[in-house]
Amino acid sequence: MRKRFSEGSPIASTVVTGDDFDELEHTFQAFLAPDTVKLHTPAPTGFFDISQLSGLRVTGIDPNGLSVYELTLDSDVVLQGEETLDAYTVVVTLNGQSQVKIDGEIVPSRHVVTGPGTRFQTRYDHPDILLLRLGRQLVTDTMHERLGEAPTSPLRFDPVIAPDMDQWLTLLHTFSETAASGMFDRSPLAAAHFEKLLLHGLLDSQPHSLSGDLAAERHRPKSTAVRRAMTYCEEHAAEPVSIGELAMAARVSVRALQQAFRTDLGLTPMEYLRRVRLDHVHQDLLAIAQGRAEGTVTDVALRWGFTHLGRFSGFYRDTYGKLPSETARFTA
Repeated sequence: MRKRFSEGSPIASTVVTGDDFDELEHTFQAFLAPDTVKLHTPAPTGFFDISQLSGLRVTGIDPNGLSVYELTLDSDVVLQGEETLDAYTVVVTLNGQSQVKIDGEIVPSRHVVTGPGTRFQTRYDHPDILLLRLGRQLVTDTMHERLGEAPTSPLRFDPVIAPDMDQWLTLLHTFSETAASGMFDRSPLAAAHFEKLLLHGLLDSQPHSLSGDLAAERHRPKSTAVRRAMTYCEEHAAEPVSIGELAMAARVSVRALQQAFRTDLGLTPMEYLRRVRLDHVHQDLLAIAQGRAEGTVTDVALRWGFTHLGRFSGFYRDTYGKLPSETARFTA
């Protein structure tokens, strides 16, 4: 059988190849929960090949790593087993036939995801398969990075690859082809970036038990420094606040804080502070209009640090679509 990877690659290599299906079963036992693995071949003839295309060359699973394998079976095979507690596996059937049961239920898809402790049984008919293996610790650490805190429960993927995952599947196929070509041997940095793209794309696109947490995460700043500065703005909006004070509260330099705000919010720190103050102004003016408070527009503007009244009126109109005096005249 032709090797798909470049000769002499320090990464890509043959894991096992030949026609001894007892050896193939032994190989699966090294990657899965060993006592659960059973390999049945209705007619134990044919050929198999498992090649590792990327990742750290270790037996089994690297809990902190990502690896891609290609499995070719020139035979009919029934594989039964249980995923190790340290790994997730994305199984993509490129050619041939497959039927998968996960935790006793038939899965209506050729492409599936298994997670820690998942029980499965798969019937293969002369398939070509890509396997993406993700260490559980890698997934946990990535979620911690994304959410800013450790997940409160283990992540469990929906077993069926979602219909809108076509682009991600193409990305996985491209990754495997690039790894097989030996290009990643020459550019480990490129491989690392590509691996992150695969991992984050999977977490964002394939439904899982923490998808809601990630959706909420997309709408809030990722930077701890930005969150600290935002909190300081909200707590000290009625006081004189300088960019230096915000940087001290955020525990970063002024320049780093400005860059973080630009990246996360598309604003400068002082523009954000102005928005906070304008919101307080708006609420105070509504209270005056509804008879719940007394005062004038000038009183409210000065209270929240706006000393240039003409400029203040412009900021307010740009934000709320009306002059502050119009809000103050509003009646509920």
